[in-house]
Amino acid sequence: MSIMNELKAEIVRLSRKEIKKELEPVRRVNAAQRKLIANLRRDVSDLQREVARLQKAVGAEPPPVIDEEEAQRFWMSGKGVVSLRKRLGVTQTEFARLIGVTQQSVVRWEKTAGKIPFRGVEVQAGILRVRALDKKTAWTELGKEAKRK
Repeated sequence: MSIMNELKAEIVRLSRKEIKKELEPVRRVNAAQRKLIANLRRDVSDLQREVARLQKAVGAEPPPVIDEEEAQRFWMSGKGVVSLRKRLGVTQTEFARLIGVTQQSVVRWEKTAGKIPFRGVEVQAGILRVRALDKKTAWTELGKEAKRK
């Protein structure tokens, strides 16, 4: 029995040694990839800080850039348009002016049940831009003044 146990132990030891030897190149590549990813994350963080600093210096936020993939994933319902408009505290006409469409488009969107088929990337970009606004900024863009309490 002792010889069998010794033989098994030796086989296990040799197989572990072989596996370790075979995996070493993979471990090296994995470590290099992890370092690369960490460096890229640091670069992205630095760039985001720089963009924020520049935006603060300029005092304006750049218009959102929307690519084809994002445009296809973006959707909104009629209820979403109504709630966005009410959150901003604007009329349908003012909302249309913010986005750059006609008031009839906004009326049609608000009556739509389910997903709204927006026409054109410009309209989608306008809605995404307006979605990022707060009430004060939207009113400033419209030239409205907030009511004093």
